[in-house]
Amino acid sequence: MTKYQSIKCFECKEKSLCFKQLNEEELLLTNENRVQINFKKGEIISKQGSFVTHIMYLKSGFAKVYKETDIDHNLILDIIPEGKLIGLTSLYNNDNIARFSVSALENSVVCSIDRTTIEKLIQQNNQFAKSVIASLNEESLQFYDKMASLTQKQMNGRVADALLYLSENIFKSTKFKMILSRKDLADFTGMSMMSVVRTLKDLKSENIIEDEKGYIKIKDKNTLQQISLKG
Repeated sequence: MTKYQSIKCFECKEKSLCFKQLNEEELLLTNENRVQINFKKGEIISKQGSFVTHIMYLKSGFAKVYKETDIDHNLILDIIPEGKLIGLTSLYNNDNIARFSVSALENSVVCSIDRTTIEKLIQQNNQFAKSVIASLNEESLQFYDKMASLTQKQMNGRVADALLYLSENIFKSTKFKMILSRKDLADFTGMSMMSVVRTLKDLKSENIIEDEKGYIKIKDKNTLQQISLKG
């Protein structure tokens, strides 16, 4: 983790949709109450059980959000691409305790913004508040879909869901770098690592996906979608 001097918020060309709703005075307020931090791959960005004092904006890179359950297994709740806010569920939460951990899947840059500043901006800027609510709604819908996948689908359906989610929501391409290790993919699908490896091998042998040199290519998206639907 490395802190460094960065460009000011109102000069930044990588603002999220939420921060595009702020005027120059509000961006100055944000700039005065944030710090930009570099995280190396694998570093913890936020720890479950710690006090939540900041909302994080992932300026570049990828991160995973997960519940720590025991020594060997976690449950990955979501994959966060650049341009997303992390920790919005902690807003207006009286106990200020983080309910999940966040770590970098690749070298990442995070803007950490004082939580009370975000809450102040929500109160005074309706468009900013609407954007924050939209982000929270998106998180909730994704969580509902994930719970349905974990509780209602067999192994093939869960892996199909994970690959389609990465393709459609994170990378927006049928070919993408597999930023999740096999262990991460197991934690994302609620499966054992052995089951994940076996399922990927089956999908590859059936010519539904290609898994080469750290990249996944979905070759038969229609079949993968049918596997997802049938569970």
